[in-house]
Amino acid sequence: MEAADLRSRMVSQEHKTAALDQRMTTLEQWRAQSDIADARKEEQFKSLLEKVGIMDTSMNKKMDDLAGSIKWVGKLVIGSAAGAIIAGVVTFTLKGGFHIP
Repeated sequence: MEAADLRSRMVSQEHKTAALDQRMTTLEQWRAQSDIADARKEEQFKSLLEKVGIMDTSMNKKMDDLAGSIKWVGKLVIGSAAGAIIAGVVTFTLKGGFHIP
């Protein structure tokens, strides 16, 4: 009787070991697929960061160009206003200034 009980225990342990081996194989396959997916996502993220860096550099250059153009227009407007004031003062002076006839 004891031999049959021992045999059934061994069979039970063999089934458990087989089930554990199957679970371990499944986990190893999942881990490999997960590593591949993580590597793919990491490469996509690196590519995205490179593109953003390129766009950021390009955008900074465009913003610097725009700022230079705005400064030039501002200087042109201020220069024109100063020229108009000077021309007005000269014209006023040549016409007699505050002389009342």
